[in-house]
Amino acid sequence: MTDSASTPTPAKPRQLHPGLAFLAGFVSMGYLYVGRGWHALAFALAPIALLFVAAWTRWILAPAGWYGYLIGAALVVIVGFTHPIVIAWRRPLTPAKPYNRWWWYVAWIVVTEPFAMIVPSRGSLLGYELYNIPSVAMSPTLQQGDHIVVDAWRYRDDPPSIGDLVVYRTPDGINMVKRVVGVPGDALEMRERVLWRNGMPVDEPYVRTPEPGARPLGMAPITLNADEFFVLGDYRDNSLDSRMTGPVERDSFVGRVEFISFSMTGSAVQWDRFPRQLAGE
Repeated sequence: MTDSASTPTPAKPRQLHPGLAFLAGFVSMGYLYVGRGWHALAFALAPIALLFVAAWTRWILAPAGWYGYLIGAALVVIVGFTHPIVIAWRRPLTPAKPYNRWWWYVAWIVVTEPFAMIVPSRGSLLGYELYNIPSVAMSPTLQQGDHIVVDAWRYRDDPPSIGDLVVYRTPDGINMVKRVVGVPGDALEMRERVLWRNGMPVDEPYVRTPEPGARPLGMAPITLNADEFFVLGDYRDNSLDSRMTGPVERDSFVGRVEFISFSMTGSAVQWDRFPRQLAGE
């Protein structure tokens, strides 16, 4: 004879709706809604784990690694979004789980929301930053609408080098992108648009060709002190740089520009501008 008191009561089936699974997917709760708790946890953590692996191995600082990460993360998101909808469509009746309560859904959002804090601390935590170029000061190397990936750990141990494209922060908190043309101890001056470093003219093929009739550019001699770096824009006629604002101190540098990851002018994608490796050019 069976003891009915010790027999667990089957969970009451509940009706799943593909539309609700669709809506739940927008807050990463599709799997939670259809009763797949472990799937929900795995697909919530997978993009974050993938990001940390790509960043800490430095793969993300090369075009192949960057696009590989984006494709991998996109696949995880797409599967995590669409699969719960398919489950709700094929199995509309399923036993309710203990976490299929509104307070569990609220708790899920509260627990997963702090992961959004990764973005503001991306540079220090993951070692890279993303920027959009808003001006022509670095053209033709960088154009308006270019999106760049920056190595934020590059200068933790080693100082910037001549020719590096760098992001630095001005005293008023503005991020600027320029090219390093002078390092501590260098003597610099500019005569008739030609930059001279330590008594020798510098070959600068990256500098934008001046417009016809452009005024000659010059710069008074300067010798850089310890921890001072001189930066210039590649568009010398239209760049706010060390000629006006003075040398940049080492602790002001955010990182080195590695490559152009995307480019768009207005509504048109500039396919010919990316991917383009810039570090080492």
